[in-house]
Amino acid sequence: MVIAHSGTDTVTLKTKTETVTIGPGIRIGSFTIPGAGEYDVASIQCEGIPLTASVAYFIRAEELTTLILDELDSSVTKLDDVAQVNILVADLRSDANIDTLKVITKALEPSYLVLSGAGATEAVLAALGLPRTEGDTLKITRVGLPLEGTSVLIRA
Repeated sequence: MVIAHSGTDTVTLKTKTETVTIGPGIRIGSFTIPGAGEYDVASIQCEGIPLTASVAYFIRAEELTTLILDELDSSVTKLDDVAQVNILVADLRSDANIDTLKVITKALEPSYLVLSGAGATEAVLAALGLPRTEGDTLKITRVGLPLEGTSVLIRA
């Protein structure tokens, strides 16, 4: 899977079968995910689970689990599926709550945290205290995941 920023508010996950475009909204190829529910598109599984104020989307492809949060909601840490999250994609608005992001990241311990949106700034990265992955594109395989720790891919 290749993760890339393709604009200020857009992240793409390119798999062997299809491209997942994240934000605003989620699209798998030409299919737009309409909301909470279970979807299977081109061997990519997407499960949308309602949270307190938003929906958490779990994308399963190429033996990796990506969690997409378009709004930070700490209730996501109580879901059963969060233990298997390899990649967390968070859309940070300018009013993003860094403390909520810290709680979520600590609870999930994803290998990679991908930040997008107007609130994805160098100051946020410094406040998180996590190492930065260089560049705007990252190739990830299940075998190549780090054994521990979280790296951040932030838009340039």
